[in-house]
Formats: sequence, C-alpha cells, structure tokens
Amino acid sequence: MSILIKDLIHIPERVQRGDFVLNLASGLEPEAIARTLGEYVVTPQLVRCFEDALSFIESTVTSQQNRNKGAYLHGSFGTGKSHFMAVLKLLIQGNVQARSIPELAMAVAKHSHWMQGHNILMVPYHMIGAPSIEAGVLGGYARHVRGLHPRAPVPGFYLSSRLFADAQVMRGHLGDDRFFAALNHASAGADRTDGDWGAG
Repeated sequence: MSILIKDLIHIPERVQRGDFVLNLASGLEPEAIARTLGEYVVTPQLVRCFEDALSFIESTVTSQQNRNKGAYLHGSFGTGKSHFMAVLKLLIQGNVQARSIPELAMAVAKHSHWMQGHNILMVPYHMIGAPSIEAGVLGGYARHVRGLHPRAPVPGFYLSSRLFADAQVMRGHLGDDRFFAALNHASAGADRTDGDWGAG
C-alpha cells in the first residue's frame, strides 16, 4: 500500500489569499502565541532582518538625544510582515519561546541587555478591514491599552468628537453670525495668515 501526501501533511481543499496572512493583533493573543511562533520559519535573510530591527530599536531607546525615529517594513501582500513584527514584539517583551528560536540566538544574546532594561509598549494593530488609517491606528491603540489597563481613562483623541458635538450645539444656539464672531475673536491673538472662520 502506498502512502499519499495527504496522509503525511494537512492539505486544505480550498485556500484563499488571506489564509496565509497573520493578523498581527489576534496572532499575539495569549492563546495564539505558541501557534504564531510554532509556524514561523527563520531564514538567513530573516536573521539579518531581526538583527537590523533590534539594532534600530536599540539606537532609539538607548539614545540620550530623546528623538523619535521611524522605520518602514515593506513587502508584498503575504510575505510575512505581520509575522515578523509579531516575533519581534515577543522577542522584545522577553517571551521565552521566541527567545529560544535557535536561529535568533546570536541576536538575542547581543541585544538582551537593553531589552531586559526597558519596558517598551508595543501596540499591535491590523489595518485590514479598518475604515481609515486613523481608525486602524488610534482604534488599535485604544483597544490594546484598554486590554492592558481596563480602568484607565479613555485616550484623549476620542475626546475630540465630543468637542465638535459641543460646537455644533453651541452654533445651533447662537446662530452662525454670533458663533463665528466668537470663534474668530478667540483666535484673533494667534498668528494666522488665513482668513476668518465662516459658515461657507
């Protein structure tokens, strides 16, 4: 009797493009971490990428210049960007399973001193399905912080919608002329090069 490939490995009958994409936020849920790491294959190129990423982060968190730095991770859809970021987050947070990946042993040993000495808030969010960049980034931040600190106050960026709602109510009470006169008077001291506020 011959052995078929399907007897050795699981081959799904149907696959879709998104089946091979890790959702960064859900892939870092406590119950999903073991699977996220278990499915990860570290190639020699990825070893270099992790070394580059950890060196870049180290240069930011250990710098005395107190400057923000940004970096882009680019690649085609499904090339492993989210999976890379998930493993990077787990490395920085000290996850034992992530730090035990044999191919990353040298990078972990080299960067262990600063990773253990800093408490870094890594905020995972996923843009697929987000109605806007703001909703994806700020909403992802709010959900993550709420999960870590359920009793913490609502992040300040959500309060701006209340400000606009209050302004609309005030405009309704005062009428356009009085509302915009008050708005222009309040901003008269600012160094403005544009015109006054108005209804049009």
